[in-house]
This record gives sequence, C-alpha cells and structure tokens, in this order.
Amino acid sequence: MFNIKFKITPAKILSKEIENKIVEIILDLIKKIKEQKKEIECKHSKEENSVVVEVKSKKDYLATEFIVKTDKQLREILGKELKTGIKEIEIINYEIETELEEAPKKNFSIPFVKKIDFNKKLLKLQYDSITFNQIKEQYLEKSIKLIKDRIKTMNYEGKDEFKEYVWEGKQRKMNYAGDPATDLEEMNWIKRTDAKGQFILGREFTLLINIFKKLLVEKVYSPSGFYEMTFPKFEYWDITKKSGHAKNMYPNVYFVSVPKKSSTEEWQEVMDLYAITGEIPDEKIKEKSSCVGIMSYAQCPPFWPYLKNKIIDEKTLPLLVYDWSGPTYRNESGGVHGLDRVEEFHRIETLFVGTKPQVIETWKKLKESFIKFYDEVLDLEMKVARVTPWWMAHIGIKNDEGTAEVGTFDFDFYLPYRGDRDKEWLEVQNVSSNGEKYPLAWNVKEKNQEILWSGCAGASMERIVVAFLSQKGLDSKNWPKEVREKFEKEMKNIKALKFY
Repeated sequence: MFNIKFKITPAKILSKEIENKIVEIILDLIKKIKEQKKEIECKHSKEENSVVVEVKSKKDYLATEFIVKTDKQLREILGKELKTGIKEIEIINYEIETELEEAPKKNFSIPFVKKIDFNKKLLKLQYDSITFNQIKEQYLEKSIKLIKDRIKTMNYEGKDEFKEYVWEGKQRKMNYAGDPATDLEEMNWIKRTDAKGQFILGREFTLLINIFKKLLVEKVYSPSGFYEMTFPKFEYWDITKKSGHAKNMYPNVYFVSVPKKSSTEEWQEVMDLYAITGEIPDEKIKEKSSCVGIMSYAQCPPFWPYLKNKIIDEKTLPLLVYDWSGPTYRNESGGVHGLDRVEEFHRIETLFVGTKPQVIETWKKLKESFIKFYDEVLDLEMKVARVTPWWMAHIGIKNDEGTAEVGTFDFDFYLPYRGDRDKEWLEVQNVSSNGEKYPLAWNVKEKNQEILWSGCAGASMERIVVAFLSQKGLDSKNWPKEVREKFEKEMKNIKALKFY
C-alpha cells in the first residue's frame, strides 16, 4: 500500500476556474491509470489557496508515479489554458506498506523516514518532510532498496565466509619462528612512527622490496605483456560513487579535506591559535575545510577515468598494466599488528581490461603465474582459495562464491611465528575477474558498442616481505638463490648505521 497526501498551490490565487481545472487534470489521470487495470483511489479537497489530494495505491509506486505525472500535466495545461503555473507541490504525508523478502534480525532507522516499523516481513514507512523533488529523484525507491540491502547484510552476519581451497603447495621447513616486524625494528630495517599502523621502511627493507619487484616484472609481468602505469592516490567523490565504495567505505578510509578558502586572512585565526597554544586547532580546521574525497583505498578505481566514455578498438586489447607507485590507506578499525596489518601499505595493483574472453583468460593465466612465482621463485608455503568476490565482501555478503567467469582467488601464506599450521595463514595476494562492473560504471566499450570486462589483482609489499621472512628467516643464506644473490650484491654497498 502506498498512500500519499499532498497540497497543490498555484502561482495565482486559487479561483474556481483554476480549482476545477486542477481537479479535472487529477481525475483524468486517475481514469487513465484505472484503464490500465491498476488499482488506485483518489480524493481531493480545497484548503485556503490550495487543492489537497490524497492518493492510495496497492503496489508498484503508483502513488509516486501519479504525483509526478500530475506535476507535469498541471504545468503544461495550466500554463497553456489559464496562463498560470504551480507555485509549489508540498508533501503532507507519505505512507508505504510493503512485503519484504526476509525479516531483519533487529530494528533500525534510515534517513528521511519519520517512522519505520517491521512486523516480521511487513514493512511500514512514514514520511512527513520529504519534498516533491526528492520523490522525483526516487528517494522512496532508493530507501526501500537500502532497507532490503541492510537486511541482507545484517542477516549474512555470522554466517560462514565462503572459502574453498583449490590449490595447495608443499610444506616447507621453517628456519625462523620470530615476528619479522619486531626483529626488523631492532635491526633498524624499519621504524614505527607515532602514527597508527605506519612504518618508515629502511634501506635494507626497501632493497628487498625492489628485488621482489624486479622478479615480478621478470617472471610474471613481462612474459604476460603487462606494462607499468601510475595511478592517482586520491579518489574524488565521483570515483567512489562509480566504484560502489561510497555505499559503505566510511569506517575504513582516510578522508581528504581541502581549504574552502586559501587566503592567509581566512586561516590567520588557526595560525594564531597554534602560535599561542602549540596545539593544532582541529575543530577550527574542520570548519574552514571541505571533504573532497579519500586517499586511495582499493587502488584500481582512480585508474578508470583514463578510459571514461572511451570506445576501444578490440585489436588493441587487452590492456595489461600494473601500478606500484604509491601507498594505499585503510583505517584498520579492528586494530593494527606488525607489518601484516598496517594503515599505510605499499600495494601492487595489477589491472587488465578487454573483451569477456580476454579477461577470463588473463584472470586464469595470472593466477597460475602468481602460483608459480610464489611457489617456485620465492619458495614459499601457500594455498590458493576461491572466495567471495571482493566487491561483494566489501558490502558484507560473505558466502557468495562467484562463478566460473567472475570471482576472486586469495593467496594465503603460512606464518610460523603465529603457531598452528592449521590456522595461521595470511592473505597476501588476490586475483579477480570483475566482469562488467568497472567498464559499465565508466562507460567503456569496444567498437561494436559492447561493454568491456576487467579484472584486477592486489598484493601488499609489506605482506610479501612478512610472509617471506617469516618462512625463510632473516639470514640471507637461507633464502632462494635469485633473491639471495641480488640482495647480498647490493648490501655490500650499504653501510650499517650505528647509534649511541
């Protein structure tokens, strides 16, 4: 049931002629709707300089459809026949009663709704301050979709996460049982800063990262035809909307704010307060700033404006690129730990765009290339699992396994310092086929106007190093030959720092 009550106020004084014409238009619209075998009821009355209308329909947002058509007809006919217009259509009340697919575990509220009641699967909503423009912008439809999504997410909580191992490497002998983060800090390879989950990576640690990068290019990227690009590390709001992260990223991101005005005069108070107190006046800064987006959260979304609204010749595809030009930022609300759970980490983003067959083929080949790299080149103990596609996991759906064409593979590495081999594994790498998700959002097509497909792979350099050192230890003599020789050659030129 959809029940809307609204007030129509013409631009001129409500004469009998204008009132009759408004009523005539309303009744004509009701008649046409009923001729379509749709159930709708309407009554009207006069109130001061307005006509008050109440419409009831049993389903399908007919009440919403009716008010939008009423506005259009009134503006066209009143202007043409009576030389007047509509001053305002004011929503007095809107009530919705509809059946849901599933009942929520607990009650909750959403914006714009005065009252929300759940009776098992029966949902009742009441609005009293929603505007006509908000109705035109489909706030009601979006509200009900939001409620359904919230219920789905809520009801998925606590269910087992889908995870099916599809490949498992051999067990390795472990030479080390320490926590690399603790020992590396004592060795001055890294230094924890005063910021939450942030490290300065020293020369030795950075050397090891660069060796892994060179090996990745040599063993994975170059043989497959991938080339390096540089993606922005700032995502303005439009990117988060198109990528889908704007739905629920807020607890987990770093926000970016810029001055509303850049003049010294505007910021003099802030500077003076700091000069006197020696403290950053953050509340004053918030008043004078505007939040414009976030620091890179998933890393691949800032790439997509590069192809926005492009039509690409299929002969030039697939586009195969990778980016490791800067850090990614995540507010780890569940806490940080060592180097494996930090807030600023150096991500390897791998991205591929092409036709559906090209993307599926690249996805599968890339998975095999990464398996070979970690298993044979770095000689690491790991497992590969089919998991819920990452973009679904981001919205709280944990037990969807994807399909043979769209989905995510996680690469898990054993961390001996944590103990139990049955449980203590760290996800270091993933590879996904994302289907049309991103090309559709940014309108990227091939020359026959077909929407393209895309996929991506992500890994954290910090996590690769943690997995490697956890299993191989800190003595390079125990490392695989290719890593050891490159590292020891370069280390001869690095003088160790001494502290007093």
